[in-house]
Amino acid sequence: MSIETDTALAGLSREVAIDILVHGAQTRSSVGRRMGISPATVTRLVRPLLDSDVLVETEAYRTAERGRNAFALDVVPGRYRFIGVKLTADSVYAVVTDLRASILDRVTVELSSLEVAEVVTTVRSVVDELSARGARTVDAVGVTVGGLVTDGEVVADSPFMHWRDVPLRSILAAELNVPVYLDNDVVGLTKVQHWFGEGTGHESFALITIGAGIGYGLVINHQQIPTGVAPISHYPVNPGGRLCSYGHRGCMTAMVSSGSIASAVSEVIGHPVGFSEALELARSGDPRAVSVIDESARALGRAAAAVSTMTGVRRIILSGEGVDIASIAAEALQDGVSEFDIREVDHHDLVVRPMAFDEWARGAAVVAIQSSFPA
Repeated sequence: MSIETDTALAGLSREVAIDILVHGAQTRSSVGRRMGISPATVTRLVRPLLDSDVLVETEAYRTAERGRNAFALDVVPGRYRFIGVKLTADSVYAVVTDLRASILDRVTVELSSLEVAEVVTTVRSVVDELSARGARTVDAVGVTVGGLVTDGEVVADSPFMHWRDVPLRSILAAELNVPVYLDNDVVGLTKVQHWFGEGTGHESFALITIGAGIGYGLVINHQQIPTGVAPISHYPVNPGGRLCSYGHRGCMTAMVSSGSIASAVSEVIGHPVGFSEALELARSGDPRAVSVIDESARALGRAAAAVSTMTGVRRIILSGEGVDIASIAAEALQDGVSEFDIREVDHHDLVVRPMAFDEWARGAAVVAIQSSFPA
């Protein structure tokens, strides 16, 4: 057998393992149908996965094929432990998950400093604590941070952490003595939605997150597409809207970020308020706050429609710590989605999914899971 053939089979074996991990227990014939390969090839592909305990055979299922029983193939999620760490400018959010990213334990620790050494010490302490509380050895740690991460190694630029060119992965790997994987936080959140969240079972979807910043993730034909950092942060959504700090009028940052919304509500009511208070004012019906939130939600709808139009993706997941504007001003959001649509039938599949920082940490765990499974 040629090296090329060996490599191709190894790749297909990994695809089989991942398909079963994501979609659950399946018979060999079901795997073959899903992947378009023959039963003999499936048998050949799963043999090394069974031998190495990546897959196991579970109870027999009655099949329609001549009434025969067939064993299903599955993973054993509980054999694995992953720690996901999401870094913010305020805190370290960490979770322990199994192989299917179910959260088993969690810790949140406030940061007293953004000095790299201090953050690394805090992460090490959190990982040590979670490891000591668990009965199983940790297989890998995933870490995510807002900003530009290059080659899974270096935090090239994180405006939230005030870091530039920090080789964070290698620093943490030396401290933790366990495999460490590093990525951008929106990449991690997109990964967990792809395999275990609102994107599971969908060939294509987009994720837009709103909060202190604007995030964008994209999956096309089951492949996550690199979108860079802040690709739609300054996308224009309201030509007559507010200005961002770069002087862009009506961009996503100016219209939808939590800081800009708080500033706009503060201006119209005549005294400073935070983002949470601005939302509460809108919920209570204050017309000044309602006007601002409606305008922001409409802008978010326009952005979702633009992403759908330019990519062909129907499912758009809206999330982030600022996504409550989508439920407070649901009608304005929908107005923005359909404003420039000349078709009569709604072709969008819009999902509003608030996600706490534990979900972002779960995304960090999936960065490690995707990088290391199957071992």
